[in-house]
Amino acid sequence: MENKQTVEQKRAVWQRVDPTLQPYPPQQSTTQPAVQQPVQQSVDVCCMGTAAQEDIDVIRGFIEEELSDRRSYLACAASAPTPAARQLMRRLAAEEGGHARRLMGVHYLITGQNYSAAVPLPANIPCTGSWREVLRLRYHEESCSGLNYRRASEETTDECLSEILLELSHDEYRHARQLLCLLEKQMPI
Repeated sequence: MENKQTVEQKRAVWQRVDPTLQPYPPQQSTTQPAVQQPVQQSVDVCCMGTAAQEDIDVIRGFIEEELSDRRSYLACAASAPTPAARQLMRRLAAEEGGHARRLMGVHYLITGQNYSAAVPLPANIPCTGSWREVLRLRYHEESCSGLNYRRASEETTDECLSEILLELSHDEYRHARQLLCLLEKQMPI
């Protein structure tokens, strides 16, 4: 047991750090029975709380986009003209799936509920068009996703959500650069 002077010193330090914190509750007298204090659950936590609740529809939209992108990349992997292109398409599909899982985790943190896809689409969506046109369209999709994540990051008032959205923005722009590199190899000289 800590002595009373040590507890008071620690309490004084905490008061300087954050006056709203009470990590050392007042000591009960040994002659009085301890009163059970009700545990309060705060809805407004510092991260993924009520501030992030305002962005839940945006998060759901991003989840659906990531799942759609994953399906598109899997379809493109099946029709890619080279082993390197197939490998990149599979890797991008896996990363988009990872983004969807991360956003589903964010959704759960905010709502306490699992997210299920709005409309499950078939896994075998054909990748149509010439290979260069496919890369062109995917490049634009990735660039727009990067921009949308960055905008959402700037607009949210939740700091933790902002950071995650900014990370996803960087990933999407990186995907666009990888697609551009693949497209460059397809260009005639």
